[in-house]
Amino acid sequence: MEVVIASSPVDVGIGCWDLRSGSEQLRYRSCSSASRGLFSIVGRYLASSQLRDSPSFASCPIFFWSWDKPQVEVRSFPAEPIGPLVSNSEGTYIMGGGPSGIIYQWEIWSLSEGLLLRSITFPSIIDAIVICPGEHVFYAGGRDGKIYI
Repeated sequence: MEVVIASSPVDVGIGCWDLRSGSEQLRYRSCSSASRGLFSIVGRYLASSQLRDSPSFASCPIFFWSWDKPQVEVRSFPAEPIGPLVSNSEGTYIMGGGPSGIIYQWEIWSLSEGLLLRSITFPSIIDAIVICPGEHVFYAGGRDGKIYI
């Protein structure tokens, strides 16, 4: 089954629709996803960075769901709120950008323990991250209008 996933600040949560029939398959209600903060991990899981109106960084986790269950399975609490998220094609690691300009890289299954693999600091808030098809380089879009390689 091919599906479309989307998150909206108007309709709280994530919706999943069957691409052929248009019928809603699942709704993940406990979500406040950031822009570019929602993605599928190798078609088996969903991950979403959470942005909340709170001064506490601890209240801005990353949520993980199994594709077929509406309950959050794993909650990770990074050092700061994470906006954009991206995963490599095998789903072994994810990268996320924070408002401090730091991009964090975690091994996906050690994320709940907070095991950080690497962090890189840029001079701007990171609004987008893309990994090249060969997965040797990533591009970060900064709020300052620059693209960092």
